[in-house]
Amino acid sequence: MSRTVSITDRQLLEAARAEFLENGIRATTTAIARRAGVSQGILFHRFGTKEALFAAAMGHADAPPPPPLDLNARVGKGSVEDTLVELGELLLDRFFDIVPTQMMVWANRDPEGAVDMAEGYRGPGVQGQRQLVEYLRGEAKRKRIRVIDPYVAAQSFSGALWFFAFEQVTNARLRGDAKSPSRKAFVRRLVATLWEGLRP
Repeated sequence: MSRTVSITDRQLLEAARAEFLENGIRATTTAIARRAGVSQGILFHRFGTKEALFAAAMGHADAPPPPPLDLNARVGKGSVEDTLVELGELLLDRFFDIVPTQMMVWANRDPEGAVDMAEGYRGPGVQGQRQLVEYLRGEAKRKRIRVIDPYVAAQSFSGALWFFAFEQVTNARLRGDAKSPSRKAFVRRLVATLWEGLRP
């Protein structure tokens, strides 16, 4: 009679994370199972797919998404600046979670065209970007912001947040020796800068 393997999900994820960090997304479930001292069947039983294991090991499966911010309900209400600050803080926190994984995926992209395991992170991003564009379009129609290209404004906003997270994660000091602002300070300064162009 075989002995039941007693290993926690946390131990499996630690083994998977170590393997993914060493070998990128080319890491195999065979190597992960060997590192954890279990069969591949246990990995698939607990996590279903290699992609789900990757997401869990790299911290996204149990990392809660930002609380929903219903931008449609905010059109015409409250301060546009306050809404952008709140949204910016939520996005920046999420970008700090995603950037390290995305960098690893890009660095280990399979030239043969294997499935990109970061694909699951793009869908919500695209949907969120559309919501931001619609929010800005709605505010422009109500003349609460200057009539602008809402797509370019949304890209400028989210792009600046993404690059700040990327810069901080990679510890790049592209602005010389100047001390980087905190996350909250950066979001507030970004909104203040963009507001100069958006103000009605």
